[in-house]
Amino acid sequence: MKAVEIFLIKKSFRPNSSEVIRQEAEDLINEKHYQGYRLINADFDVADNAGYIYAYITMKKPNTY
Repeated sequence: MKAVEIFLIKKSFRPNSSEVIRQEAEDLINEKHYQGYRLINADFDVADNAGYIYAYITMKKPNTY
């Protein structure tokens, strides 16, 4: 059983897209936290050539060591 899970959120880069993806990442983190997950890392990246903004969220699964 894997102890860590990585979530990816991808949005097209538009005006206010950074705020939209930040809110989605926050909602996902809160939802998973209530399920027993623990946050390890949250990272945001912009792919200029593709026109997307990404959120990578790493969380530890519940009841794993």
